[in-house]
Amino acid sequence: MGNFTSCCFVESQTAKIIDLRGNIRIVEIPLTAADLMLEEPGHVVSPAVEISRSNFRFSAMKADEQLTAGKVYVLIPVCRVRSKVSESEMAVINAGDKKKAKRRNSKVLPVVTESSGEEIYTPVKLIPNQRLRPWKPALEPISEGI
Repeated sequence: MGNFTSCCFVESQTAKIIDLRGNIRIVEIPLTAADLMLEEPGHVVSPAVEISRSNFRFSAMKADEQLTAGKVYVLIPVCRVRSKVSESEMAVINAGDKKKAKRRNSKVLPVVTESSGEEIYTPVKLIPNQRLRPWKPALEPISEGI
């Protein structure tokens, strides 16, 4: 006798690779980061889950690290390692990772109108606070008259 689910359950043996232009590739596992770096010269592989853990900065995987099945990875240029992730890049990464996109749904609240005495429910989307860029003053040089 055996456990039926452990005999029949097969985990996906693929991983998702997203580049910053929004292209998504599905790759077969086992695969190392070095294999992807050979295909795309000048690029490194960064795990998508590490971006939010490292204060929204890109981190590079070691070349001999194996990719894990079912995970999402980002292909970034070498010059972008340890740099901040912009909001547009984060949107591209979240669009490719549908699991994260499902978690970040906005709340919908009903609105009651009193026009003819009957209640009509209309969904209203709440907009989360958007990050505004801080004001940076333009500094002009001060001329010193001698």
